[in-house]
Amino acid sequence: MSMNPNQVRTVTVTLRLLEERLADIERIISEDEQGILYRRVARFTPQQRTRMNEIIRSMREQIGRAAEEFKLTREEQNAVGHILGALDMSWESLEDIYSRKLKSYGEVDPELQQTLDPILQKLIRLLFKLEDVAGSKLSK
Repeated sequence: MSMNPNQVRTVTVTLRLLEERLADIERIISEDEQGILYRRVARFTPQQRTRMNEIIRSMREQIGRAAEEFKLTREEQNAVGHILGALDMSWESLEDIYSRKLKSYGEVDPELQQTLDPILQKLIRLLFKLEDVAGSKLSK
């Protein structure tokens, strides 16, 4: 049984993304997380945690089986690319909540331009600074 290069690439990327999500889920089920605007609480019983970890382990075994069977290659990922991708998506989202764009959600208070927009401008400037630092030669 074989796959052509495009099929191999598609299967590899899909399984790689699943494996990354499994790592995220493992972290989420084992520890609470708190930010300024959110708090994620892992309210799982010990039995749930144990069972979910067993399932994740089984899923990884299947990913390993597929990798071995079809000679799927491991990709070495540079954290810079992941960080820059996340920041790009955040930048786009911030651009979408400027006061002039909130009109599609209803009437906009004219004061938002003086209160919300400067905060967004500062966040975007800081985001670009973070991108610059992450993408600088020091991190490579």
